[in-house]
Formats: sequence, C-alpha cells, structure tokens
Amino acid sequence: MRPIGAGWIACGFLAIAPGFAQPAAKFEVASIKLCSDTDRSTTGDSSPGRLTVNCRTVRSLIQQAYDLYATGKADPANPMIPRLPIEGGPAWIDTDRYSIEAKTETPQEQAMMRGPMVQALLEDRFRLKLHRATREAPVYALTVAKGGLKLPRTVDGSCTPFVAATPAPAGKPWCVFSRSVRKGPNVTWEANGLSLDAFSQALGLDRPVIDQTGVAGIFDFHLEFSPEGGDPDDTARGPSIFTVLERLGLKLEPAKGPCAFLIIDSVERPSRN
Repeated sequence: MRPIGAGWIACGFLAIAPGFAQPAAKFEVASIKLCSDTDRSTTGDSSPGRLTVNCRTVRSLIQQAYDLYATGKADPANPMIPRLPIEGGPAWIDTDRYSIEAKTETPQEQAMMRGPMVQALLEDRFRLKLHRATREAPVYALTVAKGGLKLPRTVDGSCTPFVAATPAPAGKPWCVFSRSVRKGPNVTWEANGLSLDAFSQALGLDRPVIDQTGVAGIFDFHLEFSPEGGDPDDTARGPSIFTVLERLGLKLEPAKGPCAFLIIDSVERPSRN
C-alpha cells in the first residue's frame, strides 16, 4: 500500500494495536545476507514453511513483524498499511537491506512466519529490543462533511482480497492495494475496497489521521491532487488533498489524540550465519 502524501505517519491505538505474540515455533534454519548496492529487488517467493524476503530494510522488517503481522494473523480489512510509527534506532536500519531465507520444521502460515517468527529472528540475530509507548500527539480527525459522504461503495466481487505472498490475479485489482501515478506537480491515486479507517492510515500527511467518520463498509477511491497544495498562480497544479477530500464529503480537522508507537531500545547488525 502506498501512502498518498509525501510522508507516511500513522497513529496506532491500543484498541487496534495488539500486543506482541509469543511465537508458536522458530525457524529451523535461517540465512541472513546483506544486499549489495546493485541488488534492489524486494520480491520474494514464499510457501508454507518457507520464508523468502529480498532486500528489505530493518525498519520494514520490524514494521511487518511487530505491526502488520504482530499476532500471527493479518487484518483482512487492513493487511498492508502500518499503524505504528517506529522511533529510535541507528540510521542504518533505513539504509542497509537484508535478504532472509528461512525454513520451518513444520508448515506455517505466511502471517505467522512474517510476524512472531521474524520477531524471534530479529531478537536473536539483530539483538533487537523494543517496546510500545502511548502518548498524546497532534493528529487530524477525519469526519464526514456537512453535505454527506460522496464516495462510491465497492461493488461486491470487483476486487480480490489481498493475500500475502500470492501472485496478483488477472483481471481484478487487489482490494486495499493502491496505484499511484505522478504527472508533473500532480498525483493520481486509486484504491479499491478500502475502509475509511484504512484510508486514514494511508493518507501520509504531516501528522497522523484518525477516522472519526463512524461510517462502516469499503469504498473505491480516485483522487487527483497536488501534494504541494493548490496555487491559483499555477494553472497546472491541482487542488490540495484537503480540497479533494472535501469534494468527496470528507473533512480533516486538527486535533490531539493518544497514539501508540514502537520504540527501538537497541539493535545490532546481524550475527554471521
């Protein structure tokens, strides 16, 4: 899932951010290798009992293991959008990229391997230590505008529910997966089958966005806007994301709210295989 704005700042709440799961099993064998500067492929070919991760940053591995798949299960309404910001850690967790080849003694689901089992691997091989913290932070509240919601609801069967490590289907887009195209100063952003809660996580503005619409269900999004905002002196530049959302019956208002974070206490480059 690609964020809409220039950054990606999410906000996790304790109600939707479960604690870390204890792994039911550990990898029988695991190989961790530092990627070269020329090897940037992040695709992997995994199957039950075998995990392949190509050239991912440590921050990305932490985000998957302790956020997206923390309990060993994926949230079907939001399987791809991180909720918890990560703070702390050295600069290399965003620059060094690692490939992982791991096998289990018995078959395991992808979410279990990418979550609790990678947690154990990070703690063992990277000496990772982290904790959760909650504090009040500036946020945007996403609400329904006065004229009512104008978003189209997703038609049943028009998109395919996302499944990790599964090839994309032919003819139907993934639900929740976004497509973003930049043309000059403007961006076209599309997504199918997205709840307003997941959409708020994907906005990627200068502060976290909290869904306070109270509207259930899933929707299709087609947004055209300028990340830098509208400019009456620049006819090529489109409206801001705030203006586009108002046209769809949504409103962003500054607020404050309790947000959950992942805090890195310590981490080391991995031990040799």
